[in-house]
Amino acid sequence: MPTEFDRYADDYDRTLRASLPVGMEEDAYFARYKVDYLAASSRGRKIGRLLDFGCGAGRSLEYLVAAFPHAAVHGFDPSTESLRIAAQRAPRAELTENWEQVAAQRFDVVFAANVFHHIPRAEHAQWLRRCGEILAPDGRLFVFELNPANPLTRWVFERCPFDVDAHMVPRRELLGIARDNGLAVARCRYTLFFPKPLKLLRPLERWIGWLPLGAQYCVEFVRA
Repeated sequence: MPTEFDRYADDYDRTLRASLPVGMEEDAYFARYKVDYLAASSRGRKIGRLLDFGCGAGRSLEYLVAAFPHAAVHGFDPSTESLRIAAQRAPRAELTENWEQVAAQRFDVVFAANVFHHIPRAEHAQWLRRCGEILAPDGRLFVFELNPANPLTRWVFERCPFDVDAHMVPRRELLGIARDNGLAVARCRYTLFFPKPLKLLRPLERWIGWLPLGAQYCVEFVRA
């Protein structure tokens, strides 16, 4: 996984906001909605240990800690500078850049929020397999990724400095690689249909997750 995020760690949030169109600067909302989606999808299941895979500077960690107060929340990222910022945001979370330390544990939830488009394509199979291997019995892997078919997503992606060397991952491609590496799909939905000017329509999103026009998509995997 890349470590160029060390140089973006201190200014990550500001850089992200600057990449968003005028009037749509909702970077906190984009982090929070994924955790809300995860919490709703995990309702009724006991979550004892949760991993934020590719946690970066901890934009999701603070929401994960709040949403799962009884879980041990962990974060993994190869960027030491990002982990330094994440530790300030979510001091309760256990953070590491050492995958061997992660691999020695089992997790009820592995959460990967917009991580795989930063991982070289040649390594997607390896990391999906590793994420599957650390799932506890009945564990779930939630992968959120950008939808290349959405024009606004492409607009932001092409203007974001830390996406210069990234490659969006089409949903079909992700599903195929996961299937070949021991994972099965439990649920798959498109998300983020309505930008800030249309936020009053957001309650409708729960009914149209099948429509391939959302800005992102989420796949919930289980071990096959």
